[in-house]
Amino acid sequence: MLKTKVKVSKVTNLSEARYCAGMGVDFLSFPISSVDPKMYQEITGWVAGPLFGVEIDSNPYEQYPADFFEVPFESIDKIPEGKKAFVNLSVNEWFERKSNLIENKEKITAIELMVHSIDDAKKIVEEVSNEFDVFLKYQHSFDINTVLKLPITGISLEGNVETRPGLKEYPLSEILEQLEMEED
Repeated sequence: MLKTKVKVSKVTNLSEARYCAGMGVDFLSFPISSVDPKMYQEITGWVAGPLFGVEIDSNPYEQYPADFFEVPFESIDKIPEGKKAFVNLSVNEWFERKSNLIENKEKITAIELMVHSIDDAKKIVEEVSNEFDVFLKYQHSFDINTVLKLPITGISLEGNVETRPGLKEYPLSEILEQLEMEED
């Protein structure tokens, strides 16, 4: 079990999806620019545990049986009726788009907030978390214990490309291992 909820985006292969599920990741999202509907269904058919989503871009997404969606703010209107999305946002965008986000609150699962420093995070996360669940886009330069003290729902990580099946580095492993709870 992990110390906080974790979402991994940009998942493009079964190996990574299975690794993340085995580590207890809560949400996996797939870029529809890299994962077609058939591959999506094959991967999600082999993996149990996390909720599955798709990262909406300009490609059609109707053929993906997703539990959730991931969108940039500009695509909030593409969220299908009755579904919810993680909305990607930078610190600066929060101030510009706060009122519009609040108007669309029923469509939003969480704000996936990108910050450049822990100081940025400390200043903004509390305000955003008063309105939405917040998943902080984790940067490897951040101290995980400091991040976990912030009023966040979870952290967001990104997968990477597999060069050949079975041959893959897992940069996610370092942070996921740090997030594992100590067993008594």
